[in-house]
Amino acid sequence: MRIYLIVVSGELDPLRSVNPFMPLSLPLLAGSAPEHEYVFTDFLAEDEDALDFNGQYHVVGISYRVSAEKKAFEMADKFRQTNAVVVLGGPQASAAPLKAKKHADIVVVGEAEKTWPQLLYDVQHNKHRDFYLCTPGPTHYFEGFNVYKTSEMPDIKATPTPIRYLYKKKYRFDMIYAARGCPIDCSFCHVSRIYGTKMRFRSHEDIIPEIENFGRHFFLIDDSAFGRKNCFDYYLQLYKRIAAIPKKRFWIGQGNLDAAADERGREVIQQAARSGLSYVSVGLESVNADNIKKTGILPKMGITDTEVLLEQLKQNITFIQQEGIAVSAWFTIGLEHDTIDSCRDTLEFCLSTHVFPVLNPIQALEGTRFFEELKEADLLLEQDTNVSNVKNVSMSNEDFITIMQEVLDKAYSKKIMTQRVLYYFRKLLKKNVSFFELIHRLILIHFTQLKLKKVLKYEIVRFKKRLS
Repeated sequence: MRIYLIVVSGELDPLRSVNPFMPLSLPLLAGSAPEHEYVFTDFLAEDEDALDFNGQYHVVGISYRVSAEKKAFEMADKFRQTNAVVVLGGPQASAAPLKAKKHADIVVVGEAEKTWPQLLYDVQHNKHRDFYLCTPGPTHYFEGFNVYKTSEMPDIKATPTPIRYLYKKKYRFDMIYAARGCPIDCSFCHVSRIYGTKMRFRSHEDIIPEIENFGRHFFLIDDSAFGRKNCFDYYLQLYKRIAAIPKKRFWIGQGNLDAAADERGREVIQQAARSGLSYVSVGLESVNADNIKKTGILPKMGITDTEVLLEQLKQNITFIQQEGIAVSAWFTIGLEHDTIDSCRDTLEFCLSTHVFPVLNPIQALEGTRFFEELKEADLLLEQDTNVSNVKNVSMSNEDFITIMQEVLDKAYSKKIMTQRVLYYFRKLLKKNVSFFELIHRLILIHFTQLKLKKVLKYEIVRFKKRLS
């Protein structure tokens, strides 16, 4: 069959035109059923006039996040006027599948490498179902629909080889994953509901050849590149294998601070740095002890005593930084105990620790326990006319924009960004890295700051437009 796969973005998506990362979802789908003919369009990198409604496609698959939901539905409705079978998938389709079904012939929920071949087989034989599920979540929502559900979460030891070459854009970073599943199960996060709380791991023998075919940079998209207590050995051995690849790569990832508070976890961090880890984004969420206790994120922070919370956070961050790894800290602002002054305290914490701050207004995402709890308590706001969709008596829409502008002005001024580069320059000198590695890492650190600054600018514009 001839299949059109699309990544959708909203008009003011902060990653639009600045996204250096190759989306992995489409290549994985194509790789799981490679006998078909595929065409890719990525609207994070391409203009809308690239959309092809006249390609005589048998199947049109559209992947989208919450920020692009409206655009994805409009696109799906237009394609349903052709003869194509329209499929909606991606994080937001998995979070709100019944809403997606109003605009699609088929909705894919959860991981698709196992359900996609079955879906295409069913389309070819004119017997496709309404939903294709590969998720640990409940199925009672789908009563009355024709549903295909995998009997268990897939074994990812041998994942399909992604077909990456169909993208038109040349991306700076390839994407790859080593594990799926998150045992932390935060109430505000989709990951555990979609991928489960049990971690599953790919074989090192499959990962290394993929990386060997990459360019100089890649992004390991695991929920924590440092792993957890039960898998420190897995990541330690993986990073030893990556470090042994003759061509040096410089890579980025996401991480939790608990590894920095554990002796074995610190070994993983050190080996990750030797393998080329140059920058890690850390979801700190809050530096307010009351917020941290309520959201249940202590397990991923490496904190044993909330009385000395900031000291322990700083110690864990410093350990990562002293290995020459740059750190960005991602915070959710507008939690129950937040005020504009507490947000300013968060900004000062970031400036004092030399991390790249990202302060995001809180958003309750459909499909999470947090969203359901707020809906039950009547604490949700209209998303289209507010910066945050969560009621907060202490912060107004204008407060959110004010603090984001202060972050932009103070944390991403030329002076502060230069100071951070010099800070990591000194850390790298102490590690005695080669001149080649020093230059590559510093360029990546500076490049990352510029990208985060640009994303923050886009976010401020997007929120102001929403309020106008």
